Amino acid sequence: MPTPLPNPLRSLHAQAEAEFQPYAEVEIVSTFGEPQAEYAALHKGCGMMDLPQRGILELTGRDRSPFLNNLLTNQTWNKETKTDMAAGLGVYAFYLNTKGRIVTDLNVLEQGDRTLLEMDGRLVAQVRGMFDKYLFAEQVKVIDRTEALHQIALHGPGSREVLSAAMGVPLPTLDPLSSASIKLFGIDAIVYRDDRTGQTGYVLIVPTDSARTVWMNLLSNFGTPSELGKRLLRPVGWAAYNASRIEAGRPIFGIDFDDTILPAETGQFNRAVSVTKGCYLGQEIVARMYARQQVAKQLVGIRMESDALPIAGTKILDDASNEIGGVMSSTLSPVLSNVAICLGYLKKPFYAAKTVVNIPAEGKVRKGTVVDLPFVHS
Repeated sequence: MPTPLPNPLRSLHAQAEAEFQPYAEVEIVSTFGEPQAEYAALHKGCGMMDLPQRGILELTGRDRSPFLNNLLTNQTWNKETKTDMAAGLGVYAFYLNTKGRIVTDLNVLEQGDRTLLEMDGRLVAQVRGMFDKYLFAEQVKVIDRTEALHQIALHGPGSREVLSAAMGVPLPTLDPLSSASIKLFGIDAIVYRDDRTGQTGYVLIVPTDSARTVWMNLLSNFGTPSELGKRLLRPVGWAAYNASRIEAGRPIFGIDFDDTILPAETGQFNRAVSVTKGCYLGQEIVARMYARQQVAKQLVGIRMESDALPIAGTKILDDASNEIGGVMSSTLSPVLSNVAICLGYLKKPFYAAKTVVNIPAEGKVRKGTVVDLPFVHS
């Protein structure tokens, strides 16, 4: 079993009387005691979330961009012009095995002198070992930075205002997965944009030994009520975040898809895969499915007719009670009048929008309708 990832903020969360829950081998905050207020912060203000479950692999060396381009599904190097991705840019990608199945998803963050791969922290050591097997004469060095670097996310329409105020200067305009080097409370940090909840979101990458300073300064400067009783920032846990990311139609590796799933089945193909970049590991299977423009199953959004919540792992049925798929994630959506919504897989031809399916929930088989994602538009 992998060693649990250390969390420099664990004691702070315990002092705040946070409730914890397991996330595989990692422990994360479920709620800081006010899940409804935390959810509201993600939608109307700024929610600050600790990310001990995430990790970073760092690549240096002049050959790192073409090396990654040969391994990942998205483009990190232009084969025609032989140029690297520009510093400050980033892409979302899959790393596949030779059978075209997903080993992990990751965010590629180009820094100019190095490339950071942000992913599920439990997989960093495994991916590093797999990368090392493909290194021959290339000038590439691969280092696990998971223990040295820590991530803190700020999600919500007020996140840019909070970060700019914390920096003392306006935050540079960032497109999704673009990044910038900043200074925060005297600490050198990297910030990248990732709208995981459907609202504007930023993730801070800070030295692990500075994570407490960043967290406490953000909390003390922006997390206390004003004279009107409003907070610019509120710490949030998994419960509020999970509801928001499901509303935004953002699947998570290890929860909604894993190494049994093909890229075209995730609903993230257009975001994660370049069909023009040329060869990469597992590319033949991906190209074949893309050429056929059809998959056997697809991750979709399903909106239920009530607040009866199907649990993850529940089978999805057709009108003859045949199994046609399964629920992966589910939540009640406050902004959709507390109706139950799900992310789940459906077989062809049931994954088309407006298809009505049957899902057991709270002791009864209930109706749900396939909808286009996201459930909620910001």
